[in-house]
Amino acid sequence: MTLESLTNAAGLLRRHPVLWSVGLVMGALAVLNLVIPVYGGTFYVEPLALLQVFVIPFLAGGVYGTVRAETFSVGEFLQSGRTYYFRILLPALVIFFAAILTVLLLAIPLALLGAGAAAGMTPLLFGVLVSIAFFTFFYDTVAVFEETNVFESIRRSIEFVMNNLGSVLIFYLVNIAVLIALGFAGLVTMSALLVDKLEPLTHMNPTELQAVMPQDILALIGTEGVWITAAVYAIVMVLFSAFLYAYKASFFRNHADAPGVQQQGEYDEKGRWYKY
Repeated sequence: MTLESLTNAAGLLRRHPVLWSVGLVMGALAVLNLVIPVYGGTFYVEPLALLQVFVIPFLAGGVYGTVRAETFSVGEFLQSGRTYYFRILLPALVIFFAAILTVLLLAIPLALLGAGAAAGMTPLLFGVLVSIAFFTFFYDTVAVFEETNVFESIRRSIEFVMNNLGSVLIFYLVNIAVLIALGFAGLVTMSALLVDKLEPLTHMNPTELQAVMPQDILALIGTEGVWITAAVYAIVMVLFSAFLYAYKASFFRNHADAPGVQQQGEYDEKGRWYKY
């Protein structure tokens, strides 16, 4: 069924251009995130990050809502984005603050134990954050497909992951593989386009390369290189974001035991339902 979800996601993106909206917006934000700090607009970095936080729930609601309703129009996308906005935003804020609180509760006693304990704090905290993200990742799809409230969305996400642990692991691995493949393709493309500008680096010895700073790279590639990098980065983000949301919607719809969510299976002679 995981492979079927992957095929369904590809079909959705191929047949319904409106689902690419999330990728296009994320790509535009990626360009701004890269270009603004380069040109010294550090004042706008935090507002831009905040804007991204508040835009993502609308985009996610639009994608999941159109997939749920099977009505792939711009009007349905916008309506779903508005309808499910707070159903997605509020659980996200709860998860974020819960993660921050967990990190603080772990960091304080470790810091009091001394430098030895504090040295091993980073891997521990990273593991805690990854665990939280691992189990709550489907809160937004739950919020839309099952129309749950804030805490029920989080609880159902954890339940969904635990009930489909093997499939969820494959889901994560597929997304990681796609991201690595797109990132590698982007790096190759960027290197090919900037090969002339980066040629001086090939004549440096290892000691000189270690001394190269980010501003030195920017000086080498110039304004044209910055925009080429931003364009390649945007394309990677467009492709991955659109794929991630379509795949996540298809995966949840195919695996969740939710009212109104289409399931594949059959009834036996005694009327019992068996899901494929």
